[in-house]
Amino acid sequence: KVAAVHALDKHVSATDVEVSVDDDYIYNYDSEITTTSTYAHAKVTPTNFTGDIKWSIDNTDLATIDEESGLITANTRTKSGVVTVTATAINNDGTKVSGSVEVTVGGGLEDQTVKAGETAKFELMGNIGEFDEQEDMNYSIRWFKEDPITHEQSEIEVGNNATSHTTPKTTLNDDGTLFFAYITVKANNKTYEYTTNEATLHVIPDGGPDITLDDSLENKTYSNTSDNSTNLYDVNKDDEVVFKTDIVNNSSSGQLKNASYNLPLRAGTIIKKVTLDDQELSDTDYEVKTNSDTDELTLVVKNINLGIHKTASLVVDTKVSDVNKRETYRTIGYLVGKDDSGNDIQKISAPRSLNLTTNKLEYTIKDIDYGSIKPIGNDQVIFRQNNESNWPDNVMDVDDMRRDKTPITLSVSQDSDFVSEDSKNTLAGHLKFFDDDYEQDLLTGSVIVSQTKSGQEMTSLSWQADKGILLELDNKQLNASGNYETKLNWVFTDSI
Repeated sequence: KVAAVHALDKHVSATDVEVSVDDDYIYNYDSEITTTSTYAHAKVTPTNFTGDIKWSIDNTDLATIDEESGLITANTRTKSGVVTVTATAINNDGTKVSGSVEVTVGGGLEDQTVKAGETAKFELMGNIGEFDEQEDMNYSIRWFKEDPITHEQSEIEVGNNATSHTTPKTTLNDDGTLFFAYITVKANNKTYEYTTNEATLHVIPDGGPDITLDDSLENKTYSNTSDNSTNLYDVNKDDEVVFKTDIVNNSSSGQLKNASYNLPLRAGTIIKKVTLDDQELSDTDYEVKTNSDTDELTLVVKNINLGIHKTASLVVDTKVSDVNKRETYRTIGYLVGKDDSGNDIQKISAPRSLNLTTNKLEYTIKDIDYGSIKPIGNDQVIFRQNNESNWPDNVMDVDDMRRDKTPITLSVSQDSDFVSEDSKNTLAGHLKFFDDDYEQDLLTGSVIVSQTKSGQEMTSLSWQADKGILLELDNKQLNASGNYETKLNWVFTDSI
């Protein structure tokens, strides 16, 4: 057999770069059945190019890319959009040639816009949209729609198992209707589930006033790098949140008359000020309704009239009420009014979301059980016996909702000896912390089990069964029968 090497007598420069990806749609929510990452590939001309390839992406809020391997990974905060992935061929003389391709990041469905009287088609995107091409795939797909005002949901496409849904001919009353799909896949005796994002149906009039709503949100108190025009993150109690809606009449032949704009608001929200076209409204120009079941508020701004090619700018200044847990509040405003002929007009705003947090580090700790032991002659070290305190489960669930992620340490120690329930006997053993290269008696001192740097979020705590807090026994001592307990002292400390 012959081994051959072809040696080039000079550097070869790239003249063209063509970029492709394995998947041009990746999901922004991690699950077992969605594709959340994909590889990009560069085809360089000429093929014997001798330089280097570097990868880049234009919006790292939506997705990131490994500059060496070309692995694209979507964000997991449900942010959607299109990114441009670029491969740059760097020639040996320093010149560069690049090529690019677009990748969509989303939750499975895209919004659709049609004229009244037309149908709209919603299609599952990415790898889920290809399920019907895989003969051995055991899956089910159920479609639902939601009324944007009442939030009533109903199932559609019953039993069809379809990867797309086409609406009947639309009317203006369908504007703002939300569509989503629920997917299950059975494999290896397990069932996996995924619910797509909610996609909005926009219906524009075929004649009459053409009304559009341009909606946005702003947190005047705090800005998170993930904030966008319709989603705010790490919103806390007492934050000043401003809702803005521009009501635009794009028509040259129809007017909007006697309209009202309705804005649902989270329970307890304080409405500080309402302005329309920079004029502060009095109490007689709007009303606030309260839902008796949920305490949710609805602000109703009345007497909105728009001539042709006119815009009304509505601004609602609010203050956030108590936040006791991590939660997401979504509001969908809507406009109702009349046209010149007295016909009803309805227009639905884009969904806007407040992702609320407590600005605290919240945690829950699980009890640890070391099972049953013999009176004497046990193994020296006893592992944790309850699986929920072993990896992949957490012994401590941590939700670090602090805005200012200052450095912090978590330490633990044993408060006192193991004592029987009747307080008559003491266990001949104590808790000890075990790591790969470190041991610490928790009865005589504490140990740092987790720590963060500035700007870093503290994560939940989990150990393999043979690591972490284990029970060390004096296996030559006799232990009386009974249940023994002690207390662990967990301490969070600010560090420098």
